[in-house]
Amino acid sequence: MLGYWDTVDDRTGDRRGRVYVYKATDGKYYGKIVSLYKKNADGSYSILDNVPQEWRHVIGMVIIKELEPDGDNVMKGRCYDPESQKTYYGKITYKQDKDQLILRGSIDKLGVLGRSQTWLRSKIQ
Repeated sequence: MLGYWDTVDDRTGDRRGRVYVYKATDGKYYGKIVSLYKKNADGSYSILDNVPQEWRHVIGMVIIKELEPDGDNVMKGRCYDPESQKTYYGKITYKQDKDQLILRGSIDKLGVLGRSQTWLRSKIQ
């Protein structure tokens, strides 16, 4: 689960950014945005070199916070949505066979009221 992950917009299917997931000295897991993507004319993606001013503040932003193990391949903590500027309950499930993370952000602790995104292991390191 550690390493670089490409976030995928759950509405459009486009890759949006790259998040680095790491284990901190407190023993919990965090994820921070390290770059944003642009979609090329051929449908591929590359790192956005000239980030628009209104999005520069998200680079380096920690959006996954205080994740702790909660069973096999599941972690729970908090997640922050830079677009809505809100913090939600967060649950990440690691799908080892597909090398995917399923991030569920919800307003309730049970995860009933919320949205899910599938993150893909980044090929750009």
